[in-house]
Amino acid sequence: MISRDVAEEFAELVRQVLEERFKDDLVFEAIVVEPFIGYYGDEYLDTFVVYQGEYKKLDPGWTVTLPRLLEPDMVRLGVSTVPMFSYVPKDEWEEVFHCKHPRVNESW
Repeated sequence: MISRDVAEEFAELVRQVLEERFKDDLVFEAIVVEPFIGYYGDEYLDTFVVYQGEYKKLDPGWTVTLPRLLEPDMVRLGVSTVPMFSYVPKDEWEEVFHCKHPRVNESW
């Protein structure tokens, strides 16, 4: 399983790329990466991008390419899975996270 340290390093890489792309248009409150094993034993990085700002500024044409942009860094980290991204407004993210990962008991 992907370690917590690798997940945190991946989160920081995601933050850097997003902040470089969106500058002051959006504020990224948190990047939360939760490694987990799916139903069929596949490993995933469930990545929650918690933002403040207008959703329409996220530019889905660009955000869909984010996994490809991060691929060289993921190889360096030893991560061979494609991350899943959820872009969640700050006021909704805690509920969304706990619905998807009810067993995680951490205070964010």
